[in-house]
Amino acid sequence: MVGVHRLQRHGQRADRSGPAVTTIWTGLAIGAVYALVAVGYNITMAQSGIFNFTQGQVMVFGCFFAWFTMVDLNLPWWGAAVAGAVVCGLIGLLVELLAVRPVVARHGAHGHALLVTTVGAFVIILGALAATWGRTPKSLPFFGGSETVTLLGGKLSPVDLWLVAIAVVTALAMHLVSGRTSWGLSGRAATDNPDAAKAKGVNVTALRTTAFMLAGALGGLLGPVLAPKVGVSVSIGVSLTIYGFVALALGGFGSYLGCLVGGAAVGLVQASAGRYFGAEYPPLILFGLLVLILLVKPTGLFGHRGLRVV
Repeated sequence: MVGVHRLQRHGQRADRSGPAVTTIWTGLAIGAVYALVAVGYNITMAQSGIFNFTQGQVMVFGCFFAWFTMVDLNLPWWGAAVAGAVVCGLIGLLVELLAVRPVVARHGAHGHALLVTTVGAFVIILGALAATWGRTPKSLPFFGGSETVTLLGGKLSPVDLWLVAIAVVTALAMHLVSGRTSWGLSGRAATDNPDAAKAKGVNVTALRTTAFMLAGALGGLLGPVLAPKVGVSVSIGVSLTIYGFVALALGGFGSYLGCLVGGAAVGLVQASAGRYFGAEYPPLILFGLLVLILLVKPTGLFGHRGLRVV
């Protein structure tokens, strides 16, 4: 898991030579990455009840696309972000149309078949990335500079500040959209009882399609900020997928604020365990914590009862 190892190495270099508060900032920055992956998962789960396994790989595509548009095409970061949102939104649409919709039509909106088909889409996206841009890792400097900032005695980089701020704003925005708009409320109704929602005129298919497009667009939009942190490599998709899921499961299925809590928990445990015990221990501690929490509360800390991944 090269991507996670890269993040851990960044944290360990800063933490072992500085105060413990640097470990906290490092953990929160790493956690912001996982929280954003979890938010992407949550968008499709909250609106359709479907766990979209491709989300982590779509975000990797966003990193590659940001590198391509900013380095090869010389676009400004905001232009790369907008272009990435459009392209990755279209990828989300294709995943829903070609991988998800046929399975839903045959087997319904729940079951292992949907997980399998999104895993297949994950592999296809990974192969497309490798065929287009190769397997050699690339780097993208952060547009905001690399000079470290000292906050409460700890050091962090500008990209870390951006990631934490974006994660908080994104989770809060989706929390409001989910609970206060007709789109969000209709999605909850469709997830809890699709047949009843259809009977009341809710277009369940349109909700699912827009959710996949929005989750994909989020991955593309984040590319110029995410790529400088995690790198530009086909190997990081698995890491983002797994640890993003852990953040979602800890925080709670269906809860956007839970994504923040879960991401912060994963990042802090990863950074702290990496500093005090070594790089081999964070996965063991994280998955042990995940098992304990899910045994006590299967929907996660703040999850909705109707949402869970089997």
